[in-house]
Amino acid sequence: MNISRRTRTALIRATDNWLSRVYLAAVTAATGYFLFDAFFVDHPDASMAAVIPWLLTAPLSLLYTLLPAAGTLSGASTGLFTALYLAGIAFAALANAAFMGHVVHRLRQPFPGTAPSA
Repeated sequence: MNISRRTRTALIRATDNWLSRVYLAAVTAATGYFLFDAFFVDHPDASMAAVIPWLLTAPLSLLYTLLPAAGTLSGASTGLFTALYLAGIAFAALANAAFMGHVVHRLRQPFPGTAPSA
């Protein structure tokens, strides 16, 4: 089994059941809300819209807490951090959906040692 076959299998598992599809739709909607809020809504104070996709894709997205703060990387633009945030959310969502799909496929298989019902 080569890497491309494993990747293809993981992506198929991430999208071939209803649980994973609903999860990916929820993450997409939350990310769309974050992007709408970030680009089209004026806030006198900070918005918490970016927290929703971050929490939906936990535990992998919690690795963002290990990254340095935006102020410590001088010269980097806010657009770069937004792109990195979105890439991380997408990766974490696909990984979580693939895990959910794997669990669903394992639960559909009959347990070893049980006879099929007639």
